[in-house]
Amino acid sequence: MDTAILLGLASVILAGSVFSSLGYVLTISQTLVFAVELVHSLVAAALFGALIEAATGVVPMQLVIFLYSMSISSLVAELVRKNVPRDSVVAFTASLSAVVTIASLWGLIYVTPLGVSRALGALWGSILLVTPSDLTYLAIVVIAVVTVIVFFDLEFKYISFDPDLATASGLNVRAYYYLIYATTSISLSATVKIYGSVLASVLVVLPSITAQYVFKRVELPIYLVSGLTISTIGYLVSLMLNTQTSLCVGVISLAVVTLGVTLRWLYGR
Repeated sequence: MDTAILLGLASVILAGSVFSSLGYVLTISQTLVFAVELVHSLVAAALFGALIEAATGVVPMQLVIFLYSMSISSLVAELVRKNVPRDSVVAFTASLSAVVTIASLWGLIYVTPLGVSRALGALWGSILLVTPSDLTYLAIVVIAVVTVIVFFDLEFKYISFDPDLATASGLNVRAYYYLIYATTSISLSATVKIYGSVLASVLVVLPSITAQYVFKRVELPIYLVSGLTISTIGYLVSLMLNTQTSLCVGVISLAVVTLGVTLRWLYGR
């Protein structure tokens, strides 16, 4: 089998593991909406990261994505904690990310003749852009994310169930939420090259929907099976149709969720 195909298969398997694990922790910590809100900042982060990488030739896009996403997550958390209306916070961060997105697009076109290609790659990803070093980084992220989730599983459930009681029990609730934000940011930074910034944050939500509404169980193994199945099938379909991997994975994800929820509604009510 061609080396590029094997590299791509390994990439989607690892990426599927990341998305599944991340969807699980965001579900049990009741911060799943955070992943949807993050889509604006992730697009901006990916384009800004591509710009910095092209301009410097040294700073990797993944580092910029992590730092930007973590900064936006922290900003949202602190503003909400200070009783700023959440709608106002989301509107502000979305506007900020929109400005960064436009500025980064202009910068990419100005800095490099390959600016348009880099921008498109950041938006919808490309298996062909994944290098062995990217795969190594993704593998490290998978191990780190799964370890954090398994180790702090009870704490994440506790702080979401009753944060006040968790605080009274001695848990640093704020620190655990920041750990979730960091886990989310580093996971997305590792998968943008594969699936692109537009689809990446959505894929965090879809395995969660499958697990909750189709299987009616919130357990990490179910999330992993769902994510790996969707990613692998989507990749194989993209090979057969010779089309974009992120497009096929997105379509397969929607199909699985739609079919599963429909069957549950028809026969499992």
